[in-house]
Amino acid sequence: MVTTAAPAAAHPDEPVWEPTHYQRAILAVCERRRVSTAKAVFSRSGLKLVEAGVQLGADNYRRLMQHELRKPLEELLTMDGLVSPASLVEFARELCQREPLLELLTQDGSEGVAAGALLVPLQAMVLPPQLAFMLSVLREQHPAHFAHAVHVALVAAYFAIRANWTRGECTNAATAGLLHDLGTLLMDPVWLDGSRPVSGAERSELMRHPLASARLVSTCEVYPRSLAVAILEHHERMDGSGYPRGLQGAQISAMGQLLLLAEVVAAFFEKYATDGAAVRLSLTLRLGHHKFPAEFTTLLLPLLQASNIQRGEPEDLAQVREAAAQISQAMALWQQLHAGLQQAGVADEPGSAQAYVAQRLHALQRSLYDAGCHPDQQEELIALLHDDAQGLKEMLFLVREALWQLRSIAHTSGTRWPLAESAGSAGEAAVQQWCAALESAAGAQA
Repeated sequence: MVTTAAPAAAHPDEPVWEPTHYQRAILAVCERRRVSTAKAVFSRSGLKLVEAGVQLGADNYRRLMQHELRKPLEELLTMDGLVSPASLVEFARELCQREPLLELLTQDGSEGVAAGALLVPLQAMVLPPQLAFMLSVLREQHPAHFAHAVHVALVAAYFAIRANWTRGECTNAATAGLLHDLGTLLMDPVWLDGSRPVSGAERSELMRHPLASARLVSTCEVYPRSLAVAILEHHERMDGSGYPRGLQGAQISAMGQLLLLAEVVAAFFEKYATDGAAVRLSLTLRLGHHKFPAEFTTLLLPLLQASNIQRGEPEDLAQVREAAAQISQAMALWQQLHAGLQQAGVADEPGSAQAYVAQRLHALQRSLYDAGCHPDQQEELIALLHDDAQGLKEMLFLVREALWQLRSIAHTSGTRWPLAESAGSAGEAAVQQWCAALESAAGAQA
């Protein structure tokens, strides 16, 4: 039980304890689950405040936080139904029986992996109590996000097994997938609300979550360094357009490359589960081939393309024309702005927003040409596909993906180079004008 020792009286000028985002989540879980101390809790001076095995409610949790503790309270807690390798295997087995993505990965054939083999890395995981508790809080507070973590772990295991990694490497890859987003528990959960736009400050905080997750894993000192490095890299891209460090190609570790693709694959099937996830992902990987590791995309594409049978809709043709027109206008506007900069002697300085937009649009145009879907080719292609409902459906997904990539370029330039918003130079003004035009077009479409 909590001792009668009271915390030192707070000085009038001292701030009252304000729980962190993670502590708020724990307090909410205390209302629904039995949360208790896994170890005795001591004050910094050595006074035992709580024995091990004592159930905590919101009130005594808050009282404990008025003390200066020897160790953070969050590291000393457990709960009924704590996440474990065994519970993960059971949950993953259920997912494999009902999730289209996992059914795809575990189908019979040379590209599939038996469901039982996919579960082995989860059973072999090591989960320190602190991380097991955090995963349990994630499961209780954000079940969809917990399911995402398990999805990524299973996709990571799939890639590692298909790539003939050792059993230990497969386990590490799956563990990295499971823990890759754990740092989001330290963030304001407002970002989970998809109905509201994310502010600049919130976006900057969100972009730091790989670092927070990697630190959590590193402090446990039970995993190889490569695992934390991969978690840090799970939002990087092979062409350097990712975050938090903008790494390119071989600068990204092998496990980091595997994990970044596993996260994309899981996210696509979660977002587009009932709207052509396989064809959307296939087109994304082919159109954005410079972003993703070829070693692993080549393992997945045959599965995706085999499941790409899509039913056409009467409005597909009109939607293709509308999206294609937006792509053409965006590219034409940048070509005009960029030409003006060159005529004025404003060069594409390496590392500038201007250079980034120019390079990324050049790469996107090249990919569209390779796919036969560049604005210069689209009228001819539309004529050929006019009576091909399935072909039109695939083209619709492709132009939508290209349009998304255009908006992603604008979003990234505004995030990585906030000076572009103040238009401090001619190049920044051109980027600002182009981004504003894309935003206006997107708003009009909505």
